[in-house]
Amino acid sequence: MMGNKAYYANRQLFNSSLISRNSKLQIHRTLVRPVVTYGSESWTITMEEERALAAFERKILRKICGPVKENELWKTRQNDELEAIIRGENIVRFIKFQRIRWLGHIERIQDTAIPKKKRCCTESCMQQDEEEDQE
Repeated sequence: MMGNKAYYANRQLFNSSLISRNSKLQIHRTLVRPVVTYGSESWTITMEEERALAAFERKILRKICGPVKENELWKTRQNDELEAIIRGENIVRFIKFQRIRWLGHIERIQDTAIPKKKRCCTESCMQQDEEEDQE
């Protein structure tokens, strides 16, 4: 996965104690996430792939945020703690937003453009399949 390469290429930044957590989160959003989600507008994502993407992002977030000390013991942050830190802006939501944005772009372009023709062809094929299923 190219996301791993992007993460490990910037590992020194994520490990640095000189960089603030907010800066590390911004680095993640600008350098790692775009590599992972490149071309995501056209993906069809299964639940298994969603879980894998979320696990990958949580791995990076745990590295960025580090462990927390509770009752003289260090523990890794749990998923709900990480969700609170990123305020629900996880990678799966980001991909879904990108797909909706792309759909809006396709709807606005002229009917003669190739992406519009491909989409319409796909829609008509899907409608034909549905009609055959009903018969």
